[in-house]
Formats: sequence, C-alpha cells, structure tokens
Amino acid sequence: MIRLVIFDLDETVVINRVPFYEMRERILEEVGVSADPPHLYEFLRSMGPQYIRILEREEIRRAQNSYVHPAFDGILDFLRGRGVKIAILTRNSRKAAETALGDYINRIDALVTRDDPFPPKPSPEPVIYLMRRFSSSPPETVVVGDYDYDVQAGRAAGCITVRIGSGDADYVIGDLSEILPLFDTLFGEW
Repeated sequence: MIRLVIFDLDETVVINRVPFYEMRERILEEVGVSADPPHLYEFLRSMGPQYIRILEREEIRRAQNSYVHPAFDGILDFLRGRGVKIAILTRNSRKAAETALGDYINRIDALVTRDDPFPPKPSPEPVIYLMRRFSSSPPETVVVGDYDYDVQAGRAAGCITVRIGSGDADYVIGDLSEILPLFDTLFGEW
C-alpha cells in the first residue's frame, strides 16, 4: 500500500516561467561571481547570510511568475481518495514555496524546505523525517521529482522513485500528467 507521496516543487508540481538558469545567472552577476559553482545554495550559504537573502528574493520573484501544474488537482483528488498523505520537499525557501503553491498549501499535509532543520536534497534526511511523521515505510513511499537530487534522496531513503523527464529512477514519465496511470499500477500492486 502507498501511504505517502513526496513531490518536488519546481518543474514537478510548479511550472516556472523563469528558467532556473536565468535566476542563477542574475544572482551570480549581482554578487559579482564569474565562476559557475555546481550548487548555488551551498555556494551562497558559504559566502554569508546576506547572499541567501538575495537567493530568497530571486526565488520569490520566480515563484510569483509560476503556476501549479494543471494535473495537480486531479492527482491530489486521486491520492486523497485513497487516504495517501501528500508532502512537498524543496530546496527553496519556505516563503518562496508558499508563494508558488498559493492556496494549494492547504491541500497538502506537509511542506519541507531548506529552512527546516535538515540538510537539503540529495540528503535523505527530510524524506526519512516525512516517513516517520506519517508512519510510512520506504516501500510505502513514493518520491516524485524532475532532478537527480530528488531521485538520489528518495533512493537513499529506500523509497520508490519517479523521475519526470529523463534520467534514472524506478519509473520515468515525461510529464506530471502521466503519473495517474502509474499510480493506478502502483496501487493495483498493493
């Protein structure tokens, strides 16, 4: 039985009109860095809290120019109808995530952001926290995302992983709208 589904936010549940690379370039230009650090958040955090405030400002601006994937309503209804808990796990700030989700924040059971006391994805710690919170075991938990960090966090916690786009995961789908047939299969297996 599936008890918990953990969704990534950006480009999974929320579609951004401003690509991440544009936000990243704007931030690096503002802070005067010509290098291309592999992990923006970790890089800015190492520079000091004022740089994280710049990141959060840009994340909020990006969130204001995003929209929730049109398929998410039906997905929420499907999962709720089966008693499944729903969480969002993101490397964004809480304020940016809440801005992007809007009223959908009231339709999920948990939101975990980088402002919570866990290392960000790809660490499995926030996934493990959510499983404990909702009394779900790894085989009863699905982690859905569009990026390596999502799959890495889910796999490290022993969960079922779903990748949107391309890449390595237990299941790969092209778009969030394709997840309901997969859920039908997964629920049918239990």
